[in-house]
Amino acid sequence: MRPFALLASGAALLLLTACSSDEPGSAEPMSETPTSQPQSSSSPSTSRQSDDGASASSLDPCTLLTKDDISSFATFEDAKETEMGGARGCDFYPVRTDASDLPSIGVAVRESQSVDSVNDEGLGINTGDLNGRDLAQVPTHGGCIIAMAVGDSSRVDVTVTGLDTQESCDLASQVAEIVEPKLPEG
Repeated sequence: MRPFALLASGAALLLLTACSSDEPGSAEPMSETPTSQPQSSSSPSTSRQSDDGASASSLDPCTLLTKDDISSFATFEDAKETEMGGARGCDFYPVRTDASDLPSIGVAVRESQSVDSVNDEGLGINTGDLNGRDLAQVPTHGGCIIAMAVGDSSRVDVTVTGLDTQESCDLASQVAEIVEPKLPEG
């Protein structure tokens, strides 16, 4: 087992106990505009954020997560700022010395896309909350996304790729716990 996997398991368990997958049947990719919103099987959480997407516009993704924040997971290159798909992002790629599996980690601010608009990547969507903030966990083949609400119309995504799905979701849970306290309360 990879060194960070043991640490990640505890964090993932804590985060995912608040998550549920409530979509019956087999998972199918969603269209660009979802026809239904993810539903939580528990009562709605009390969210700390406001309706104002302006708070998301002031967020710098490269201050939400730094190389120092993730140094225990791998050795990473300097952050790379990105803009893609309506998101401003900050990506961290591992320094590779061999062909071993190493994670790539990203944080993206989506000013006009809510947690409810997150796309199912084929493995379902788990909804829940972290410290009272609504979130959606989206497992992917070889990765995982955790979308955290910033108001009703914005979100911040944490993305981990380069590992198997479970390891990616475990690590994404740990990274979400680093990023969430830096988000505006609203």
